[in-house]
Amino acid sequence: MTSSRYTDRNVVNISSSGMDMYAGYLYAMDNDVASTTLPLVVSACGHYRMVTRNEFSTLRPYGRKDFQLLYVHGGEAVFYKRGEPHRLSAGSMVVFFPDEPQRYEYGAEDRTDVYWIHFSGTQASRLLEAAGFGTAGFGAAGRGASGGARESPCSGIMRVGQLPEYAQLFSQTINELQLQGFGFESIVQMNLRRLLLLIRRQRLGPGEESGRERSGKIQSAITYFHRHYPSDINIDAYAHDHGMSVSWFIRSFREASGKSPLRYLIDIRIREAKLLLETTSYSIGEVADMVGYANPLYFSRLFRSHVGMSPSQYRNSMNRAMSGRAMSGSARVRDIAGRSSWGHRIGPDASVR
Repeated sequence: MTSSRYTDRNVVNISSSGMDMYAGYLYAMDNDVASTTLPLVVSACGHYRMVTRNEFSTLRPYGRKDFQLLYVHGGEAVFYKRGEPHRLSAGSMVVFFPDEPQRYEYGAEDRTDVYWIHFSGTQASRLLEAAGFGTAGFGAAGRGASGGARESPCSGIMRVGQLPEYAQLFSQTINELQLQGFGFESIVQMNLRRLLLLIRRQRLGPGEESGRERSGKIQSAITYFHRHYPSDINIDAYAHDHGMSVSWFIRSFREASGKSPLRYLIDIRIREAKLLLETTSYSIGEVADMVGYANPLYFSRLFRSHVGMSPSQYRNSMNRAMSGRAMSGSARVRDIAGRSSWGHRIGPDASVR
């Protein structure tokens, strides 16, 4: 038996024998609308708590037009990302991107307790990226993108910890959407921004953004790249292994060096390859392998795109240049040998003053 109570058109409170749910909406109902002109719009926020109902599942094969962020406040829940199930415990958050298929399951045995919020706007993607939720694999509209950066199958899932402020912000947002008092739209936007900032702070840790800490992490990365450039270095893996989010690492590295980590690593390899081509007789394949590229054809294409000529052309041009310098140097030596220390020509008819 389920009873529903609507105290206002923007309020939904449902109490059943198996699940408690309450939510607030910006519009008269949960409209699947995404803003493409406003910076940030919060359209809905709610709370689900499983009591005795065996299970509750959501399936949206074509996703939604907006973003959805879910916070596992208690118990466990199963979320599917790219067809793969992920059982998440309390303290985890999930983001479903626009047009991304949605599927998640709650169970009474798992004592699932979840908060959720729907939002959109021109700043939504940037705010999520800053908080640490990867968005690179979903393109501007959230659709799966081919090529580019390699994206984890669980992109959009992050462990954020259990802070009381998370639940408080969700509850306050629900209340504001239900009552819709003066300035409520600005308040719910600020609540979402505060939530994402708290996630970022929790992820980075105390003092992580300090200049000294940032400089130390980036300098360590630069040193590592210079020492290990012939190895198979994965930028995402390096960031995770050293306790950094990929987005924070890339942004901080670019701010410190003027280049992305991948571009910096490529520049090291190209510079070392040029030196080997100039000073050794190793084959192009051997040079490629020595600077970290197992595929000589890929190395040649990469080298050409950065230098403007193929590795063999570069080697030939350097050999010609060095031969020209050698000939010029020999001529200068002969000329100097024929002059006195005062610059006078010494010959059979010359007299030394």
